[in-house]
Amino acid sequence: MSAISARFFMAVALSVSTFFTVAHAASHDMNHEMSMAQPMAAEVYHGHGVVKKVTNDSISIAHQPIAVLNWPAMTMTFSLPEAGALPVVKAGETVDFTFSQQSEGYKIASVTPTK
Repeated sequence: MSAISARFFMAVALSVSTFFTVAHAASHDMNHEMSMAQPMAAEVYHGHGVVKKVTNDSISIAHQPIAVLNWPAMTMTFSLPEAGALPVVKAGETVDFTFSQQSEGYKIASVTPTK
């Protein structure tokens, strides 16, 4: 085999080898679909109403209309955060409150007795 033919075949072999090495590296999925976006915080809504019932894990409030949600006045039961996170309120008290929608329903964020 002539020197030119040997160099030609060597160049082809190196090119093919390089191609397969690059193709193999590219075939590994380096895109792990990692999102840098932070989960959105739940929107907090405000209401005013009268406490109807309080249990260890929920509070029922007869609230005035909540315009931002197009809700009429109604009585709703909200879940409560962990014990001790809110002031103690009793049935019959008028309150201002905030809440958010969670996957399991509506959850009270704050409750403040009003005078």
